[in-house]
Amino acid sequence: MKDRFLLLLVALVWGTTFIFQRVSTGTMGTFAFIGLRFALGALAILPLVFWQKRRLRQSASLEAGGTAQRNAAAKTGSAALPEDKPWPLWLCGCIIGCMLFGGSAFQQQALFYTTAGKAAFITSLYIIAVPLLGLVIGQPLRITHIFGCLFAVSGLYYLAFRSDGQPLNFGDFLALVGVLFWTLQILFIDRFVRWYPGIYLAEGQFITASALGFLGVLLAGETLSAAMIRQTAVPILYAGIMSSGVGYTLQIIGQAKVPPTEATMLMSCEMIFGALSGFIFLDELMTLREFAGCVLMTCGIFMAQLPGRIVWYGRK
Repeated sequence: MKDRFLLLLVALVWGTTFIFQRVSTGTMGTFAFIGLRFALGALAILPLVFWQKRRLRQSASLEAGGTAQRNAAAKTGSAALPEDKPWPLWLCGCIIGCMLFGGSAFQQQALFYTTAGKAAFITSLYIIAVPLLGLVIGQPLRITHIFGCLFAVSGLYYLAFRSDGQPLNFGDFLALVGVLFWTLQILFIDRFVRWYPGIYLAEGQFITASALGFLGVLLAGETLSAAMIRQTAVPILYAGIMSSGVGYTLQIIGQAKVPPTEATMLMSCEMIFGALSGFIFLDELMTLREFAGCVLMTCGIFMAQLPGRIVWYGRK
């Protein structure tokens, strides 16, 4: 029960981060916020990186053979790594960092034009997109994925498309584009954690995303001053320390003892917390049509996580 509560707490932290991101749009540009947020996130988990290195070093000195090494790795949650690592750690960190930057940039820019609640629900579509895009790399497709996708797309239509025939809101469109980057990030991480501990990859992606954010400040000509940092201090601290540092740490602890399907369902409550926090703290309201879209999307996203008959095994 404790581990499930931790994952629900992760969803709460990630969901409420949307309101801080929304608030930051009034005082700071997209790239500056991303650069500062992930720089702080990299610093927040740095103690965990050193802790992981020490644990691996101690394990290596105490293990007498291969069997002992695998057992020790399993106990520390860092699974025995294969000797053959096709790509170096720095490259893996850069790749997922680029995906993290892309998703964050589109999401942050979207919040200039749409509400925190709608952005949270649209972003959560990555849970549907992962199994669909996973077909390309040989992952199976289940019947629940198909029905979940139909419900989620129907919900997206009611949430983001207006009944009077007006085109898709620009902010909703940006959040939707960001889903592609979040999906690719998850698929790359799923592959890279077979080679390297997750905390190393997290540090690499935060450093890369931060560097790209500051590069974006220069290329886009954004203004970044000490006064702007002071005005945006609370959103930066929350997004950097709570969302990145605390959220990621609790995710590691919670997922260690919770089945993947259940863990995904618990963390997907992020979208609900995002909408509720937007309503409570930012007075964001939804029309009946938008609320119906949220309900359909919630049903679809939860449905996609349920076990079901495999209808396509994919091709490796």
